[in-house]
Amino acid sequence: MPSSNGYTSYFVPGWGISRQVMFNNIRYYLGPYASVRPFSYQQREGYLVSNPGPPLTKSQIEDLQHLSKQYEEQEAERMIRASGAMSASDLYINRPIPVQQRARHGTATLR
Repeated sequence: MPSSNGYTSYFVPGWGISRQVMFNNIRYYLGPYASVRPFSYQQREGYLVSNPGPPLTKSQIEDLQHLSKQYEEQEAERMIRASGAMSASDLYINRPIPVQQRARHGTATLR
């Protein structure tokens, strides 16, 4: 439903849509006046999109999901190569990647 300023705001569930991809592509799909921010609706994480035109179509959302998968694969590969942990042929997006943690003042070091 349009507000008094002519903008429509709606929730887009975030499942399968990377924040980076959503933020970088929203204006491509909806024009220069569109905005997006992280949002929770009925205990679901996603995005609140506002724009003066029609909402994202199913096809556009599917395209964002596809772009997100590509982005996450590229980022996972980049992180894996940076850590030297494994080869790109073993790529798995959600594979845990070891992180060096600094000890906090007054706490024990995690090992």
